[in-house]
Amino acid sequence: MKHLTKHICILLLVLPFVGFAQKDSILTYQQAIEIALKNNYDIQIAKNNVSIADKQNTYGAAGFLPRVDALASGSIASNSTHQEFSTGAASVNKDGVTSNAVSSGVYLTWTVFDGLKMFATKERLQQLEEQGQYALKIQIENTMQQVALSYFQVVKQQQLIRGINAAKAVSEERIKIADKKLTIGSGSNVDLLQAKLDMNALRSQLLTEQNSLSEYKSNLLTLLKVDPFSSIAVDTDFTFETIKSVDEIKQSIEKTNSSVLFAQKNISVYNQYIKEVRSQALPKLALNANYLFGRNENSAGFTLLNQNLGYNLGFTFSWNLYNGWNTHNQITVAQYQLQNSILNVESLKLNMYSTTNVAYLKWLGNKQILDLEEENIKLAEESLKITTERLRIGLGSSIEIIESQQSYEDAVTRLVNARYNVKEAEVTLKKLTGELVK
Repeated sequence: MKHLTKHICILLLVLPFVGFAQKDSILTYQQAIEIALKNNYDIQIAKNNVSIADKQNTYGAAGFLPRVDALASGSIASNSTHQEFSTGAASVNKDGVTSNAVSSGVYLTWTVFDGLKMFATKERLQQLEEQGQYALKIQIENTMQQVALSYFQVVKQQQLIRGINAAKAVSEERIKIADKKLTIGSGSNVDLLQAKLDMNALRSQLLTEQNSLSEYKSNLLTLLKVDPFSSIAVDTDFTFETIKSVDEIKQSIEKTNSSVLFAQKNISVYNQYIKEVRSQALPKLALNANYLFGRNENSAGFTLLNQNLGYNLGFTFSWNLYNGWNTHNQITVAQYQLQNSILNVESLKLNMYSTTNVAYLKWLGNKQILDLEEENIKLAEESLKITTERLRIGLGSSIEIIESQQSYEDAVTRLVNARYNVKEAEVTLKKLTGELVK
């Protein structure tokens, strides 16, 4: 667990600053993650909570260490004094009698046995600190998932625009061919008009997709907590990572899933809390020591000066025998809370298994679709190339090229969607198995 904290803290402290000074500078995926982890407010809050838990996890807070207090007091008084003594000595009857008193001391109290509560408290504080570290990791994972999906949404949109531009190039070629044929009298004005209509439709689609690209970029910059008016570009290709087998993924849920590990810490916390409550039924022993100085002076009376200096040692033994069944009731309530924590972990694991199974099947299906669409795009490109060449040499028809071009555009759309869907399922699986944060 300490290694986890060390890695997370190093990750957050040494993140390089990546600026946007240059217009349309390339923002890599890794840079996007680094900026988000550096700037995200929720991560900063979770990191502060880890620091708080670390400061609270001490032997002093658990009750192992003694308490030492220093105390000093003093007073000055002026009184009218009238004293008569049983010894028969002369009485005292005097006005304006002054007196002063000074006392100081150092007091030590050390609980050496409290029913083993201090051991349970220290362990509970340790579990809370580790739970805070898992909470930090969960927040980092959530942020990385959001950034990853937003980043690759931009990549997807850029690839889609690239496909539209390729289709535009074909329409431009169609216009040139139709215009040339019309000029030499071998073509039809209908073919030229249709080619121009298709070109305008692609231009309109391109503007729409460019507007969507600007929106996706703005969403990404908002997640990164940087100037949303910054002009950036991202990598144009998807990157995919290896996914474990479904059996390996299921086995790793209980061991590496941050949400499950966080919930399991609640079980440990309540186990220690029960021990703390049970300690109330056991005796307690504390050692006491003090070193005192006291001085009293009076200008009249039987005692003109009284001064003491020295130390005292002692102990305090206490044992609560009955407190109205409060300890028993507290233990019962804590046991119910422990049972709820156990049930919550089991429910969470069941949900995680179900979510993982769905995500894995989705990834597997999307991967098969992607493989198919990677093959389809090659076929569509080849078909479009052939029909364009046939049209150029006068063997093809406008209907043939229109159908081929439409097939290419549809193939591009399906391909970029398939790539994004695979990436989305991959990120989900990485998060579920705790591999998103390495």
